Amino acid sequence: MAAKIKLKRVGKTKKPFYRIVIQDEATATKGEAIEVIGRYNPIAKENKVQFDSERTKYWLSKGAAPTDKVRIFLGKAGFLPEVSFEGATKRASKEEEGKIKEEKAKAAEAAAKAATAKAAAPKAEAPKVEAPKAEEPKTEATAA
Repeated sequence: MAAKIKLKRVGKTKKPFYRIVIQDEATATKGEAIEVIGRYNPIAKENKVQFDSERTKYWLSKGAAPTDKVRIFLGKAGFLPEVSFEGATKRASKEEEGKIKEEKAKAAEAAAKAATAKAAAPKAEAPKVEAPKAEEPKTEATAA
């Protein structure tokens, strides 16, 4: 059984609250947890993330793999090396995404026009090459 350390949402609508749980890798996020090892409250001003340090160390030693978000929390808490975001790209804003889509659409349209213009252009005829004529057999004229 491969264990994962996941976030399991238990909060109300518009009031998120998560439990940090150990689950079998194949289990759905809303499925049954093996053990609860902490909690995450994104609305709280202080102590957003809390772990049971003894159980967390135990499960990490057993090979439980944390999800990306939990890996960040474990790094900040000192259980794992901190996650570095150097080289990570920032997501474009909606306006920038719209501009990028427009540019791609214009480029695709220009490529389509070029392709249709190329197909519609008359094809240049290849020069005809005449086959070499067969030489007539030479007959030697004999003097009689």
